[in-house]
Amino acid sequence: MLSRTPQAGVPALRRARHARRETAARAQRRVSAVAVSAAAGVLVAAAADTAGRAGHASAPWADALYWLGQALVLVPLSIRLLSQRVVAEAETVALIVIMTVAEYLIRICYSPAAFSYADELEHWRSTVNVLHTGRLFTANHLLPISPHFPGLEEATSALVSVSGLSVFHAGLLIAGVAHLLFVGVLYAVFREISGHYRIAGIAVLCYASNSLFQSFDSMFVYQTLALPFFGLTLLALARLTAARPGRARWPWLAIAAVSIATTVVTHHVTSYVLVLVLAVLALAGLLTRERPLADWAAALAVATAAAAAAWALLAAPETWAYLEPFGREVLEGLRALLTGGQVSAPPPAGPPANRALAAAAVLTVSALLPAGWWQVWRRYRWQPWTVAMTAGSVGWYAIVLVRFTVADGSELAGRASTFVFVPAAYLAALAIGHLTSAALRRGVRIAGTAALVVVLLLMFDGLANGWPPYWERLPGPHQVAGAERSAGPEEIGAARWALAALGPGNRFAADIGSYPVLGSYGDQNPLRDVAYLYTSPVFTQSQALRADAQSLRYVLVDRRLSTSLPAFGRYFPEDPGAGHYSRPLPAEDLRALNHAPGADRLYDSGDIVIYRLAGP
Repeated sequence: MLSRTPQAGVPALRRARHARRETAARAQRRVSAVAVSAAAGVLVAAAADTAGRAGHASAPWADALYWLGQALVLVPLSIRLLSQRVVAEAETVALIVIMTVAEYLIRICYSPAAFSYADELEHWRSTVNVLHTGRLFTANHLLPISPHFPGLEEATSALVSVSGLSVFHAGLLIAGVAHLLFVGVLYAVFREISGHYRIAGIAVLCYASNSLFQSFDSMFVYQTLALPFFGLTLLALARLTAARPGRARWPWLAIAAVSIATTVVTHHVTSYVLVLVLAVLALAGLLTRERPLADWAAALAVATAAAAAAWALLAAPETWAYLEPFGREVLEGLRALLTGGQVSAPPPAGPPANRALAAAAVLTVSALLPAGWWQVWRRYRWQPWTVAMTAGSVGWYAIVLVRFTVADGSELAGRASTFVFVPAAYLAALAIGHLTSAALRRGVRIAGTAALVVVLLLMFDGLANGWPPYWERLPGPHQVAGAERSAGPEEIGAARWALAALGPGNRFAADIGSYPVLGSYGDQNPLRDVAYLYTSPVFTQSQALRADAQSLRYVLVDRRLSTSLPAFGRYFPEDPGAGHYSRPLPAEDLRALNHAPGADRLYDSGDIVIYRLAGP
């Protein structure tokens, strides 16, 4: 009997191995099907962008094509990640990678040949300066603070020098890798905290509903490169505190040190948020009596604060002056709210459907977070990381308040959502994961469908009310005082002419649409306070004196400013009439320099004219 026992167990082992292979094969087929759908979605969205460039940007069918492409990417992914039958962590990771890569490719399809987003043009200018001069900290008049945080530009210029790629292609590669790395690290942090890959996968899915996930968080901007190192610092902290006695901690300590240093020299706000997050984790460690976490988090918070302060004092003393106006706007808005004064936020903009979607998303997240807090209280109130996430998720309500009470609150809230959505997404995932599991155990089959509807609502809200704005959802014809659609061939041609004919570094006046193009492709120094040159039918002596005081020599006039209202509510970077225009600028105001004494018309493309003012 004993000699036959091993032989009797062989069929069972074979059946087990066969079952594992079948399970793995099914998972692979599911992932492949999702990948094929995502690839088809990218192609459909690219076709919509092509239709926009061909002049059909306002056609309903082109817009519908874009949303069909997004649905092909997001719906199958969401179904699988929310499924109770995701059988392996590898499948979850593969689905997250597919989502991140597909959304990044859709963003590239908007402008596949060159940078057109204003923020990317600002950092493109800094990178070109590094390549041309061989030095860091070269002045950039488009974004003066950028050269003082040169991590992105240094990495990109190094890749250009080694590979021979253009700045555009190297920038796409740097930004894409950084974005994918951040999402991967974010999943690892969620996995470390929750202890379960399904909750981590749902949390990443919820985070992807952040309105800037597909756009600003993956652009060629310095925050994109700082974010993965922000996440790596938190992951290193988790591994440092989880290390068993006797195990070497120095590898994770080295990763934390390098990540902190890279974050500090790459992006100011990300490094300050990192200090705050580490401080909250230290406090959570004290409250839950997890001394290792409290000690390590406090030590890393002090190190990050010291590094950020040293960098600001020695390399970037202009940082406070750059950030102070944003902080002042927030404080003034909150003061007005608390004292019953007039709130300066503009009225909601956009189509009614977008506003309804935004309201539904705000209500949904606002309801999910308390449900997540209840799960924390029931199951996780002695887990310090979850307690810290709970505290951080309160920031969601703060950014909603800022959005509706502060001038430019939508932009400020959007920028903050990159960070606030980390704890908010985790709490939402706890709520969705536990509530659907409990409902399914009770036989309520509709719970999975409800969770899918909720997540898709959040994700499509992030796309509809994110960037580009609804009027530039697809690339298309020139948009007066817009953004990406003000960076077209005619604007680029004028900027390149200015560089070739006038040389670099000239002080220019321009509208808000041509401003970033002139400062990047043209290598000029456009000024912000120039609206006075465009709002009078006669060029007066006082205007001439003011231009002389600014050392202003050249003025770019886009005659199309007289054809429609500004897309963003302002015609100029600093515009006293912002938000109050009821009709376009008068055409005669844009022709004033034709009759100005000593002014020369140097360039005229039909729409764009460049004048040289008389010297002092």
